[in-house]
Amino acid sequence: MDNKTSKDVGTKTKAQLKAEAKQQQQLEIRRNKHFDFLKYIFSAILIAAGIMAFYALDAQLPLYIRYLFPLVGVVAAIVIVFFWSAGGRELTAYVRDSVSESRKVVWPERNEALRMTLFVLIFVAVLSLFIWGVDSLISWLLFDIFMKRS
Repeated sequence: MDNKTSKDVGTKTKAQLKAEAKQQQQLEIRRNKHFDFLKYIFSAILIAAGIMAFYALDAQLPLYIRYLFPLVGVVAAIVIVFFWSAGGRELTAYVRDSVSESRKVVWPERNEALRMTLFVLIFVAVLSLFIWGVDSLISWLLFDIFMKRS
């Protein structure tokens, strides 16, 4: 039987092997999505249980101890969602990459930033005056000249 199995593996083409690997990967992704959904539901249940415990133990425990129940529920939910689910790991990797990219940004010097800000403000003022002038001219032409409004 080992001889036949090795013979079958040897006769498979690279395309068939790639297709099988891709199919196996898609099956694993689908399975992970189901587990991730269950993790999200469990996280929501933890948060709800913390809030319910806060209100249910109103008479038995002091306020500062009751605050721990929702806090523990939220922290546990965050850990489950962000560290034990595929979506959370992808999000944390994205944030980590974004932070590392933002560290690579070269910010302008203070004088250059002030100069460019002043340039933008002057440009906006000039453009606003130009648009106001064109609007006034068109309004004057249409209403005062062509419609003979006085």
